[in-house]
Amino acid sequence: MSGTLKRSISVWQGIALYVGAVIGSGILILPGMTAGIAGSEALFSWGGMILLSIPLSCTFAFLAREYPSAGGVSTFVERAFGRYAGALIGWFYFIAASAGQFIVPLTGGEYVTYVFRLQPGVAFVIAAILLAGAVAANYLGLRTSGKVQLATSGLTIAVLLATVLLAIPSMHIDGLVAPFTSTTWGSVGRGAMLIFWSFFGWEAIASLAPEFHHPERDVMRATWGAVVIVGVLYFGIALAVVGTHSYAVGQQSMAQAMNNASLAQVMANTIGRGGAVVTAVIALVICLGTTNAFVASISRLAYALSHEKLAPAWFDHISERRSTPQRATLLVGALAGSGLIVTFAFNLSMSHLVYIPNSLGIATYILGTAAGVRLIRWWVGKVCAGIACCLCLAAYPFVGTFIEIPIVVGVLCIGYVLWRNRHEK
Repeated sequence: MSGTLKRSISVWQGIALYVGAVIGSGILILPGMTAGIAGSEALFSWGGMILLSIPLSCTFAFLAREYPSAGGVSTFVERAFGRYAGALIGWFYFIAASAGQFIVPLTGGEYVTYVFRLQPGVAFVIAAILLAGAVAANYLGLRTSGKVQLATSGLTIAVLLATVLLAIPSMHIDGLVAPFTSTTWGSVGRGAMLIFWSFFGWEAIASLAPEFHHPERDVMRATWGAVVIVGVLYFGIALAVVGTHSYAVGQQSMAQAMNNASLAQVMANTIGRGGAVVTAVIALVICLGTTNAFVASISRLAYALSHEKLAPAWFDHISERRSTPQRATLLVGALAGSGLIVTFAFNLSMSHLVYIPNSLGIATYILGTAAGVRLIRWWVGKVCAGIACCLCLAAYPFVGTFIEIPIVVGVLCIGYVLWRNRHEK
C-alpha cells in the first residue's frame, strides 16, 4: 500500500524553504554584471524583476494550491499541454542546470582570484577542483545532508545582509540614477535578463504544496513572505554595489573581474581588504555547497528523464553498491567539464554564460504560466498567470541571440522522444 506525504511544513518553514530555493550563488556575481551593463540604471533592472516575481510566484502558488503535486511545474505543463510539453520542461531544466554546473564553481574561482590578485586562469583551476570533488562525492554516494544545504543557504543570506548593512554608511545617493536616454531601456532590459538567473526557484514551492499543514492557505502566505524577503535582499545588494560604486563599466579584463566579485569589492570599499578576503572565502564555500547540490539533483533528473523514456536508456541505471545514478552523474560532470574547457579556450565572459540557463529558465516560465492560464480556476489566479506569461514573453527578446537555445533544445527533445517511440513500437 502506497503512503502519502506527511503534512509537516508550517508557513515559516515554507518561507525559509522558498527563500533558500530562490537565493543562490547567482546573486554573488549578478549585481556587478548588471551594473557594468546598465550603470546605476541597473536598479531599474532589479526593481523590474522583483515586480515580475510577484505575479510569477503567485501563479505557481495558485497552481500548487489547486493541483498539489510533488511533480511541480512539469506536472502542470504536462496536464495542460500534454506529455511532450512536460518533456520539454525536463530537458530545459537539465540543460540550464548543466550550464550552471560550471558557472557556479567558476564564480567561487572568480572571487578568489580577484581578491588575492591571482592570474585569471587560476579561477578555472579552482572551478575544476570544486566540480571534480562534487562529481566524485556524488558518484561514490557521499551526498551532502539537507542540514548542510540549509546552512549553505543561511550563509548566503547572512553574506547578503551583512554586505547591505555595512555598505549603508558608504553609499553615495547623489546621482545614484542618471536620466534615461534612448539606449537606457535596452541596457535595463539586458540587465534584467541577466538577473533572471537569481530569480529561478519561484516554481520550487509547487512540489512541496502537499506537505503544508493547510495548502489552501499556507502556500500563498509563504509565497508572499518569500517575495518580500527576496525582494528586499536583492534590491539592497544592488543598491550596495551601485551606491558604493563597486563596479566598472567596460569590457576590460580588470573591469569584468571586479564585476564578477562585486560583493568583495563592496566589502573592500567599506571595511577594507580583510572584509574582501572573508567574503571571497565564504563565496568559495557557498559555491562548493551549491555545486554539490546541483550535481546531486541534476544527475537524478537525468536518471528520471531516462526512466520515463524521455532521455537515452543508458542513463536509466542505479548502482546497486552505491545506490546512486552513477552514469547520470558522469554525464553531468562531463557536460560541466566541457563547458569549463570551452569557456577557457574561447575566453568567454561570465555575463555571456549566464544567458544560457536564463534563456531556458524564461522559456520554462512561459510554459508554466501558460499552463496556469489554462488550469487555474479562480479568476484572480488566471489574471496573475496571464500577466506573468505576457511579461515573460515581452522580456524574452532581450535574451538576444541566446533565444535560439530553447528552440534547439526543444527540437532535439521532441525529435528524440518521437524517434524512441517509433523504434519501441
